[in-house]
Amino acid sequence: MWPGTTRTGRSRSGARLTGGPGDTVADAPTGAPVAPGRVPLAGHAPWIHRDALRFVRELRRHGPVTRIYIGPRQVHTVNSPEIVRELLTVQARAFDKGAMFDALREPLGDGLITAAGDRHLHHRRLMQPAFHHERIAGYARIMSERSLARAAVWEPGTTLDLVPEIHRLTLDILLRTLFADPQDPELRTAVRDWLSVKYHAMRLALSPLHAWAERLPLPVGWRPPQPGPLRRLVAVQHRIVETYRADGRDRGDLLSMLLATGGPDGSLTDAEVTDELITLFLAGTGTVSASLAWALYEISRRPDVQRRIHDELDTVLAGRPPGIEDLPALVHTRRVLTEVLRLHPPSWLLMRRAVRPVTLGGVSLSPGAEVFFSPYALHHDPQLYENPDDFEPERWSHADAAKSSRHTYLPFGAGSRLCIGEDFAWTELMLALVAFTAHRRLTPAGSTPVRALVGTVLRPDRLPLTAHARPS
Repeated sequence: MWPGTTRTGRSRSGARLTGGPGDTVADAPTGAPVAPGRVPLAGHAPWIHRDALRFVRELRRHGPVTRIYIGPRQVHTVNSPEIVRELLTVQARAFDKGAMFDALREPLGDGLITAAGDRHLHHRRLMQPAFHHERIAGYARIMSERSLARAAVWEPGTTLDLVPEIHRLTLDILLRTLFADPQDPELRTAVRDWLSVKYHAMRLALSPLHAWAERLPLPVGWRPPQPGPLRRLVAVQHRIVETYRADGRDRGDLLSMLLATGGPDGSLTDAEVTDELITLFLAGTGTVSASLAWALYEISRRPDVQRRIHDELDTVLAGRPPGIEDLPALVHTRRVLTEVLRLHPPSWLLMRRAVRPVTLGGVSLSPGAEVFFSPYALHHDPQLYENPDDFEPERWSHADAAKSSRHTYLPFGAGSRLCIGEDFAWTELMLALVAFTAHRRLTPAGSTPVRALVGTVLRPDRLPLTAHARPS
C-alpha cells in the first residue's frame, strides 16, 4: 500500500480513490482498478514526485492495467509485458502520442518526438536514410576522435565529475555530426539556453499543475516556459539551413541528409528540417550522456567487469584507436552496455493516447484516454529478469536472451515509435566507453551515493571517478 491510504480504498482524509464529477468522457471511470494513494487535487503526483521509480515498479501489484491520476487527469498504466506488446503492435494504430507531449510542443517543436499520426510516419520515412549504416560509419569517425580527445585530458591520479564532461562530449559529437562545420558563433549558446528550458518543461509534463491548467486559469509562473529559447535556436538553424541550400553539397553530415530527403512523399520544408534538428538535439544529448554516465558508474564499482573489458579491448584493438568495424568483436563490452540500459533505461516512462474506442487488456478505453507504460518497471520485473536489481552482463550471453526480450527490453522504445537513432546511439556509446576505459582503471571517488534524477531521462546527479594508470 502507498502511504496515505487505508485498506478500505479511501485516503486518510476519507476521500474515495475514484474519479470525480468533473471527469471528461476520456476520464470516465473504467473497469481498471485505481492505484491506492490518490490525494485530492494532486492525484498520485506526490508519490511520483517522491519516488517515481518505486511508484511505477509497484503498480504491477494492483493489476495488469491500473488507473492513476495526475491532478484531475486519469491515466491507465499498463504493467504487463503481454499488454505492452498488445499496445505497441496489435493495437498500435489505435494509439498516438499522449497529453504529456502536447505540453512539450512549445519548447520542443513538432519533430519526431512530438509529431503525431501521419506526420510522424511521413517524417520518419524521410529521415531514415540519415541513419543508414554507411552514414553512421562516417559519423563513427567523429565519435571516436572526439571521445578519445575528451578522455585524453583526464590524467591518471586525478578525479573528475564525469557528468558535465560527458554532457560536453555528447553535445560536441552531436554538433559535429549534425553540422560538418558547427562554427556559427550563436549556435552553442542557443543550444545551451534551449536545453535548460527543455529540462524544465519535462518536469512540468508530469505535474498536476499542467493538468489543471487545461481546465482552470492558472498564474503565468505555473504554466510551461515561454518558447523564446526555441525561437532563438530555430533562427540560428534557419540561417545554417539557408547556407546549406545555397551551397547544395553533401557535406557528409546529418543536415545534408535531411535536406536531401525526397521522393514520392515529397521532402522536408525548412521549418520541418529545423523541427527535426530539435528532435536530434534532444535525443542525442540526454539519452546518450545519461547511458554513458551510468555505464562508467557501474564499471567503476566492479573490478571484475572492468578487467574483462580491458582483456577484450587489448585482444581486439591491441592498443590502436577503435573504429566502427571493431564493434562486432567487442562482445562483452556490448553485453555490459545492454545490462546498463536494462538497469538504467533512459526512457523510464513512455505514453500513448487512444485515438478511437479500443479494448486494451480487457479494459475499454474511449478516444482521448491516456496510457502510460514504464520500461524501467518492465526491466525490473522479477518475473521477466532473475535478480532484476543485480548488474549481471552475462544474463545476455544466452542465445535466447535477445529473442525473448523484444517487448520486455525497451531502452529505446518499441514499435513505430522506436528511436530512429538507436544504431547511432549504440555506436556512440560503444566508442565513447572504449575511449574512457581502454587505457585507465576507474574507481569511485568519495562516499556520497550517486542518486538517480528522474526527469527527461533517467540520469545520475553526479559521477565523481578517479582515473588510474593501467599497468603496461
